[in-house]
Amino acid sequence: MARKALIVGSSRFTDPSFEGLDVTTEAVEVAAVFGDEAIGGFEVASLSEQSNTTVFSVIHRFFTAAGPEDVLLLYLIGGGVQGQGEWYFASTDTDARYAATSAMSSRALRHYMETSYCRKFVLIFDFPYSGAFAESVMWIGEDFPGERAIVTVSATNALQEHENGPAWSAGVLADALVDGLRTGRADADRDGVVTAAEFGAFLGREAVTPVQRARYYVTPAAEHLRVAGSPAVHGTTPGSDVEWAADATAREDFLHRDELAGVLALRLTDARRRRPDVSFLVHVDGAWGTGKTTLLGFLRRRLDGTFVLVEFDAWRQARLGRPWWTLLTAARDAIAADRGWWGRRWLRSAEVFARAHRTGAPYAFAVLVLVLLVGGLAFWLWPRQGTAGGWSEAAKVVGTVVAAMIPFWAGALVVSRFLLWNSARGAKLFEESGTNPMAEVSAHFSWLLGRTRKPLLFLIDDLDRCGHEEVVGLLDTVQTVFRNAPGAASAPLFVVAADGAWLRKSYESKYPVFEHCVARPGKSLGYLFLEKLFQITVPMPSFTTALRRLYIDRLLRISEGGNSEIESEAAVLRGRLRGEAGREREILDILDEASAAAKAELVGDATRALAQPVVRERTEHWLRKFAPLISDTPRGFNQFVNTYTAHRAIRTLEGNTVGTDTLALWCVVRVRWPDLFDHLEAEPSSVAGILDPALVSDHFPERLREVAASASVREVVASTMGGPLYQGRIEQCCGAVES
Repeated sequence: MARKALIVGSSRFTDPSFEGLDVTTEAVEVAAVFGDEAIGGFEVASLSEQSNTTVFSVIHRFFTAAGPEDVLLLYLIGGGVQGQGEWYFASTDTDARYAATSAMSSRALRHYMETSYCRKFVLIFDFPYSGAFAESVMWIGEDFPGERAIVTVSATNALQEHENGPAWSAGVLADALVDGLRTGRADADRDGVVTAAEFGAFLGREAVTPVQRARYYVTPAAEHLRVAGSPAVHGTTPGSDVEWAADATAREDFLHRDELAGVLALRLTDARRRRPDVSFLVHVDGAWGTGKTTLLGFLRRRLDGTFVLVEFDAWRQARLGRPWWTLLTAARDAIAADRGWWGRRWLRSAEVFARAHRTGAPYAFAVLVLVLLVGGLAFWLWPRQGTAGGWSEAAKVVGTVVAAMIPFWAGALVVSRFLLWNSARGAKLFEESGTNPMAEVSAHFSWLLGRTRKPLLFLIDDLDRCGHEEVVGLLDTVQTVFRNAPGAASAPLFVVAADGAWLRKSYESKYPVFEHCVARPGKSLGYLFLEKLFQITVPMPSFTTALRRLYIDRLLRISEGGNSEIESEAAVLRGRLRGEAGREREILDILDEASAAAKAELVGDATRALAQPVVRERTEHWLRKFAPLISDTPRGFNQFVNTYTAHRAIRTLEGNTVGTDTLALWCVVRVRWPDLFDHLEAEPSSVAGILDPALVSDHFPERLREVAASASVREVVASTMGGPLYQGRIEQCCGAVES
């Protein structure tokens, strides 16, 4: 029995009547939760921004290829159309005036279900007119043929659409769905399984606004159909069920790392949607033991199926060969793994010819000689007469032919290994013998990118276990060879999880002679390099008192066993986050209203709300008033906005609602004088030396005294826009104290 899910969404349309829809975030979140082995356990495929013809074809194959015992889940999100007594799901090229010929009708979907061998369906419709669409699919009031187990959930209901029109908002159904499955709240009887009946009832109760209410329908055969598992931790007597804790990548999220992965997933998906031709590098910065590898694991689970993921352990790969060769090999293996059996063989064969073309004459000459020798040998042994004796004589020399072929085959393998970069030695030989080898490598990487329809995402871990030569070599290769591969329609993305201090020291150790002549006040040579490499740096969250208590309780398997008052409070505030909050301050105010226990339940919802495009745009507009404190270049302001966005997400996940202006002012310090920022973060009381220059020598080391005493630093720290940044405010901005 297979569990397969297809997520179909569109945000870009040729018909202007669909303008304003943006469902990228919701589609990614839903795909991640159903693809999570611990929750949905589905094999997820995602289809986004495709034509109606493609949508029809993929959905048809999805239903046709399924067997009787399979479970199929279809989630449609985006635009909806009504016309001539029929309801439709819109694709990118749908024309609302001619929906019958340019959109997916409810009748077509029902036909696919009726003709499918599959007997178990989970159908989720999240678009305008989805209530009427669902009723048409199910023919409410009539039996669906074949005693099939079917659960349908629609974001709206037909009666409400008749009274109020297509009152639908992206996120109402998706947010409730993701929250209910990730927290286990959809598991009403707490037995570890979310059945179809529980799933539908939860969404019917939670996916509600004043003008929009979800509706569900479950056939009798589907009541006990397993939709998902429940990750909820059930309460036990303290100390009665304490497991040994290994120092390994965590699979359960005790510290909101999965929520942070969700924020990163949204940013990466948004970056790819906005500028697919531009590479994007993210630095996850944290000391050893802060959970960077765990974060990458959660990010992998959320983006698997949407991206081709290249998992790269830099520590393991450092001794194997040249950085370009290990990165290229990892990318090729990931692209091949994303294909079927025949696709992998085709890729391998096509790559042989592509590499041979780039290698040039040596390989072509070797192959030509091999072909001529084999052809000559075959001609010499071929019987001149087609008699039985001639063929008998030829059979006797088959062993001789095979023996003669072995050296030639071995020679071909040697040629392959050394001239086609199939080994570390071959890579070294290619690099040393080529006239412009890195240009050839970059061009071949572009060729590989063209062999997949999904964007490529590198997840680079354990770089802060490598020597400075390996660190600099790998990052320089990413920057100069892979990031701007020529002719690539879809540029690669990179997430590098490593201790920032380790990376900076690596560059400073590699280029010590340039430190004093290149470094700027408050911004060391290492920071200058990382600023050039990464578009955004995401610090790992602080281990606050509340998080520490929550982590220990869950590690010891202690929980409150489902407090109804807390759940009720969280549900009310969660509804307000979805329906009322359109600005950052409104979201933070709602979080401030929550009790400590309810706040712990809501921080993920608040972080997702802050990541919504409309909220981000309003926040960026608000931050423009800080532009005079940044620099005169657009790059400086963009870096400031990215830094603020990352710090706001981290602080919110900690339950910290520090004010917008105060946090923004703190991020100005981070962007302009990162070395000074590091010192203040470690010793917040040192800010007294900035506010009173007479005390600067008492609070700052000699290398920072000049910049700490400067008027420009004092102007920022003492600014009335969120300042002055005295010790208490800095501690709050750093997560050292909770708001």
